[in-house]
Amino acid sequence: MDLSSWNDFGRSVAAHNSIELEAVHEGQKDAPSFIRDARDPNLAEAVLQEIVRLNAKGRAREARGFFDPAHAPFIPELEKGVRGLSCCAILGPDQFLTLQGTAFSTRTTWHINGNQITEADPLAGFVWSRNRQYFLTLQTDGSLIVSKTYGSAPLDRIPALPSSAFIPTDLPKEFKPKFADPGDIATYTHLAISDDGTKILLSDHGRGVLLLAKTALGWTSQLLFPSLALGLEEDMKATSEDKRVFRPFFDMIHAALSPDGRFAAFSTQMDNHHIIRLGSDGSPSVYAELEGLSEYPHDACFSDDSTLVALNSCHFFRGATFACSLPAIQDLNGQRDKQQELQTVLNDYLRVYASGYLPASMTGEESGAFLLAGVGFVACITPGGKTLWELEFGSSAGGVDVCPDTGRVLIASHSGMLHLFDPSQKQDLPIFAGYKAPREDRRWLFWDRLSQPLLW
Repeated sequence: MDLSSWNDFGRSVAAHNSIELEAVHEGQKDAPSFIRDARDPNLAEAVLQEIVRLNAKGRAREARGFFDPAHAPFIPELEKGVRGLSCCAILGPDQFLTLQGTAFSTRTTWHINGNQITEADPLAGFVWSRNRQYFLTLQTDGSLIVSKTYGSAPLDRIPALPSSAFIPTDLPKEFKPKFADPGDIATYTHLAISDDGTKILLSDHGRGVLLLAKTALGWTSQLLFPSLALGLEEDMKATSEDKRVFRPFFDMIHAALSPDGRFAAFSTQMDNHHIIRLGSDGSPSVYAELEGLSEYPHDACFSDDSTLVALNSCHFFRGATFACSLPAIQDLNGQRDKQQELQTVLNDYLRVYASGYLPASMTGEESGAFLLAGVGFVACITPGGKTLWELEFGSSAGGVDVCPDTGRVLIASHSGMLHLFDPSQKQDLPIFAGYKAPREDRRWLFWDRLSQPLLW
């Protein structure tokens, strides 16, 4: 098969779509008129086999010089089924970690060291503290390990949390028999650890949001959601009498912990955004409740200095994100008019699946900027609403990692692709649609149909 048209066609699509995106960001159009990447899937498969061949010969770093990476032409094959990537971490200039699969599928942990990609000891999740001083790993048995770096000696080991940790302890007597046992199986969707390593936030798809705090007595747990302070009693009263048990609603559950460990933000599909203040011992108090710009709350992220929070809500595959100053929103409780005065709209179309924060050293902006990774696109936007750049990466994001030490951004996607970007460099050729788009250094493909992962 003639492969000569691969690059030219892809670049023409990317160039057109980049012009359209620029026109929107520069205020010349209300919406972009994108064209579709219509390259034949058979051509994509032939190109993929060339990438396989180059990897097998130890020439993986040369692959991009022959064939531009892409996403859209592989969609027909991806739709047959793929285990996506659910989290990722930058371990050093040339070392990375990613997790393939979720709590509801087979999981594989992959360690990348230069050109070598090896299967590592199994994990169920992992995350850096924002200051990169602590590395938290979730073991497959539900226990947690706090270390200084990946693979280093554990500083703390925390046993798996039992179902009792996810049952509110202050339930009225008449409600206790009705509250369904959440079970001992962990299905964590979000993990976070504070910069001082003394607080850990866990969001569990089937059990709720829980905080672990390290005190003089050791690690203690505090259930943040469901909670009587957030309407649990009213929800239980509203449950029809013929239902023998009450099960809280956890669809789209998500959570974020401020780097200083003083705040948590979380929500579910049918709720408002909750901001909780955390005491030094982990004791919670309601700080604010905010309405979403779109229909369903979907993501939350704090700034590096823990003074700002960005909250995303969505409807189908679109969404909207706003940012607020934490001091300004204290005690705000569903007051839409007041909230509108205090919020800054960052983006009005991305459904955000993963988020992070780029410091001044990676943005050239004193404030730094939020990183919003959504469906197909990722955008870097200052708290004041200035879009610094936007880039099409293809699928929806499974996780992101921002590393100030290396100046790189890593994005794990549900397509099984892992993307490494350098925001200090702009792409010189229009390989991907974007606005002031950063350069993609490399990507890896983790597809089960391949005999081994590929570097592209």
